[in-house]
Amino acid sequence: MTRLIVLQKSGSAKQINITATPFVVGRADSCDLVLDNPLVSRSHAVFEAAGDGMSIRDLESHNGTFVNGQRIEATVLYNGDEIRIGNYQIRFLARGSPIAAAEALRLVTVPGKLADIDLQRLGGKS
Repeated sequence: MTRLIVLQKSGSAKQINITATPFVVGRADSCDLVLDNPLVSRSHAVFEAAGDGMSIRDLESHNGTFVNGQRIEATVLYNGDEIRIGNYQIRFLARGSPIAAAEALRLVTVPGKLADIDLQRLGGKS
């Protein structure tokens, strides 16, 4: 199951399942994932099916969408990619079952792509 781990303002990590696409992220209440921060546009980015995987596309947001530290317009996502939208850090997990809260927090705060060992523990590399 495709999931996002979102580092919240409180310092805790929240796991979000992406069960259908398109999956819109933004500040508006109509978004699938609402990120309440002035640096996040009302409709900021969208996750879309890309063959057997998933991609993310910036929706012409003012502050941009970043994947692994690079500002993107659109890109295919890989297991363990780090996404930054506004002040939010998000980890993309292509597969695996839900994980413990402490492990989710550790994974979302590790900079850059996850190590191979982390990806294997989460259900395999893609």
